[in-house]
Amino acid sequence: MEEDILDMEGQLDPSKRQQHNMFGQKKKPLGISPPPMDNMNELGRRLRTLEGRYTDLQTKSQLMEQNMLGSHKRLLSEIKSTNLDIREVKKELQEIKERLLSLITELQSCAKKEEVKVLQKYIHLWEPMNFVTRNEIQEVVEEILRNKKR
Repeated sequence: MEEDILDMEGQLDPSKRQQHNMFGQKKKPLGISPPPMDNMNELGRRLRTLEGRYTDLQTKSQLMEQNMLGSHKRLLSEIKSTNLDIREVKKELQEIKERLLSLITELQSCAKKEEVKVLQKYIHLWEPMNFVTRNEIQEVVEEILRNKKR
């Protein structure tokens, strides 16, 4: 092939050099177009390639859309579940608040430590165990009266 480009003296022949493209193929003359059938076949091949690419892009697009819809549904269900959990926690928190308030009111109505200590001092001073009941006094009085009558 290189031999075709060289002239008889081994020098590059510029006229022959222009007849080959960079891949070593002979260039087609510019004024002559390829036969219409070859041109149509080339266009048909390109069209089929583009249609295939378009179909692949449509398939990918549909797949991505389905994945996004699935993710969207999953996220919505997770959000609903989380909202239900939040409502339950709020309800439980409200119940705890109500119980605390009732406990506080009960504790406020109870005697304080100082009040209990005061009561203990009075109990120790009075010694209620040494008190006499009415029945006991009545029995003692009756016994004294019986002893006097004798």
